[in-house]
Amino acid sequence: MFRFRTPLGQNPDFQEVAQAANAGAAGARKMLTDLQVAEGKWSQRYADLETQLRATQSNYEALRAAVSRVQVGGSPGRGGIDLNIQRIENIPGRRIPFDYTVDIAIPAGSTASVQGSISISQEGPFIAVARYAAFNSAYQFRYTTPFSTTGAVFNGRSNGRYRPVHSTYDVNDGQPVSAVTYAQAFPGTGAPHIVSPANEASFRSMEMDFRIQQREGGSSFPRSYLEIPSALWVKGLGEPNPLPALDFYERGEVIQFNLVPLHQPNPAFGNISGFATGFTDFPFIDSQWDAIEGINDEAQDIGDSQTDPVTRLPNGILTIGYWGYRIIQAPGAGQM
Repeated sequence: MFRFRTPLGQNPDFQEVAQAANAGAAGARKMLTDLQVAEGKWSQRYADLETQLRATQSNYEALRAAVSRVQVGGSPGRGGIDLNIQRIENIPGRRIPFDYTVDIAIPAGSTASVQGSISISQEGPFIAVARYAAFNSAYQFRYTTPFSTTGAVFNGRSNGRYRPVHSTYDVNDGQPVSAVTYAQAFPGTGAPHIVSPANEASFRSMEMDFRIQQREGGSSFPRSYLEIPSALWVKGLGEPNPLPALDFYERGEVIQFNLVPLHQPNPAFGNISGFATGFTDFPFIDSQWDAIEGINDEAQDIGDSQTDPVTRLPNGILTIGYWGYRIIQAPGAGQM
């Protein structure tokens, strides 16, 4: 502040006062300008800092969203996530219902171990939901005219029909035939139906029992490798048996089945033969399912021959596999 000192009684120099006022105003304007410049610089700095903070916040939001998409479970007791665990539900790719099966031939008269395998496609992993199996009869027989080499091959009645893969549900088991069955057809229309009570089987024709072992090639997680009875492989008479957990098979993995038949197809076990008067080998040892398969022993001219004119070929095919879905992926996607 400027103070104007003048002798007592004298008027001040107003020009000097004006100059002082102008100088003061100029100083004030300069201070205001300097203040505005400083304020602008700090405002820019605050604006830059705010922009950086908003960008950082956006990055964190994007990271949080990405983490939430791949969240696969919580850490014990903390409710967090564990990125070291990958669930099937989070594997990328399109889900397509799918069956993987293999047909394994079961030859007549054999109980030797047989094998079959399934290769998982490179298009994507396979998720097994249930397992199943079914046995298909390929029963045939050849009739040879006695005392000749002339004959013909016929399909049995069970040929092409599916049978259970175990005998647990065989409701006819243990039901004996009380007498010789003789059902005469209408006069002049076909042969009678003759079965010996000591030679007729009470089981289903072409019913099989197995022990099933599974092994995997190319897997880091082997299964039990135990031989599972076929009665436990399926549910009930042959329904798919749900797995206790979804089973993951890598693409390129190989599933191998080793099957051990517990008896031959349509075995002659327990048959009684050679007690018919005048015939050494009748009823024939392999004939216990003849009436079921459409073979009429009465029409075989057995009076002229002591040998069985019928050669039975109870071959079959076991279909075994898994029911589930594939995850179809682009090449290189979804590697575990």
